[in-house]
Amino acid sequence: MSAGAEDGLKGIDTFHGACKKLTIAAKDRTADCKGVLLNTRYADRRTGFYFVTLEGGMITFSSPGDLEPRQPANAHAYAVDMMIFKLDGDIRKLAAKGMCRMKDTACALSSLTCRADSEAGRFEGEFFAESKAAGTKAAGVKTPDL
Repeated sequence: MSAGAEDGLKGIDTFHGACKKLTIAAKDRTADCKGVLLNTRYADRRTGFYFVTLEGGMITFSSPGDLEPRQPANAHAYAVDMMIFKLDGDIRKLAAKGMCRMKDTACALSSLTCRADSEAGRFEGEFFAESKAAGTKAAGVKTPDL
């Protein structure tokens, strides 16, 4: 059995481009942000947007999968209810309140802007993808219509 089938993972997409902003617990870490963004999707509709740091840390804006209504056809807004991050070997999970807004072109992510507030402070991320060809899918997983 694959790991995805076991934990409800339906897909992973990797996007390459430019990380324009990364704020972790109210500290500007943009200079540490790598030009890679991961997006996971689970069977229960949970979605995660992972910003990656040069030191191998990850900051995840986690959404229960609730899409905001009345968005333009090429945009999606996801409520954020949790921040998960791994920095310097420590993994933390915090309740948060915020939003990720995704724009796409021809069913491929073109930009993502996330903002969430937690007891540790504000988290922000802004990413611009290079092109549709930059995104890669996990084997055998169909990318949902964006």
